[in-house]
Amino acid sequence: MILIRKNKNLIAAFALFAVLAFVLIHKLSVPQDIIEVTIVEGDTLSQLAERYAGEIPTDRWIHEVATLNNLTDSAIIAGEDLKLPSYIESEVDDTRLVLAEEGE
Repeated sequence: MILIRKNKNLIAAFALFAVLAFVLIHKLSVPQDIIEVTIVEGDTLSQLAERYAGEIPTDRWIHEVATLNNLTDSAIIAGEDLKLPSYIESEVDDTRLVLAEEGE
């Protein structure tokens, strides 16, 4: 108990650091945006991950897509709309999105 009283400032600083680190890690792992795309023939979740996952590991990104879309496996079908977490900083290339909508 005496040890805690003597080091209460150190303990408070450590607790504050831990909370700030947790908040920062959580903020960095939240998608920049949730977008919806129409799957075109030949698309795979791995290819989509290359475009939208940023620095997030592909397997984690695919798991997030599966959760967002209630997928039971990694099979996706051309013509279906999927919600995708986008971790990229720059603007998403909307050309593909517009072309997919025009083809409906």
